[in-house]
This record gives sequence, C-alpha cells and structure tokens, in this order.
Amino acid sequence: MKLSHGLFCIASLVCMYLVALLMFPMAAKSKSDVEFAATPQSAELFEDMDLGEFGQVPVLDLVQYYIENPPVTEAAGGTEKKTRFQGC
Repeated sequence: MKLSHGLFCIASLVCMYLVALLMFPMAAKSKSDVEFAATPQSAELFEDMDLGEFGQVPVLDLVQYYIENPPVTEAAGGTEKKTRFQGC
C-alpha cells in the first residue's frame, strides 16, 4: 500500500471526526428536553387525537379502550400465518 493511500485514509477519518465533533451540539437535545421526555405524562395532559372519520378522540378514551379490548393473540393450538418475503 502506498503512503498516499494511508495518509488519505487517516486524513478522511480526522476530517469526519472533526465534522462530527462540530455538528454534535447542533443535533443534541438539551438536558431539560431529555428530562421532560423521560418523565411519564398523564393521559389527560395530551391533546386530542384526530382519527379521521371518528373525529377528535381524547387520549384517555383511547387508553381505556385499549385496556378493555386488548389486541387479539393467536390461540395456543392455532397456527401462525407465516410471512413470506419475496423479491421484485
């Protein structure tokens, strides 16, 4: 391997490191945003969801509906439908 190839690789890595170092503060969330996102919120504090033909529905109603009607799972003796991934 020529010396110029090695220098190019090292220079590229250094440049990318500097770009990442300079751009990280612009992409990072503030400490208060991270703390707010990590704190659980009450369902009453969220705005109503627009569900198209159902209109505006409060999040609390959606949570209560989910609790009363959990998603249907396959029975123990049932066979699961296999997903087939095919090409173009």
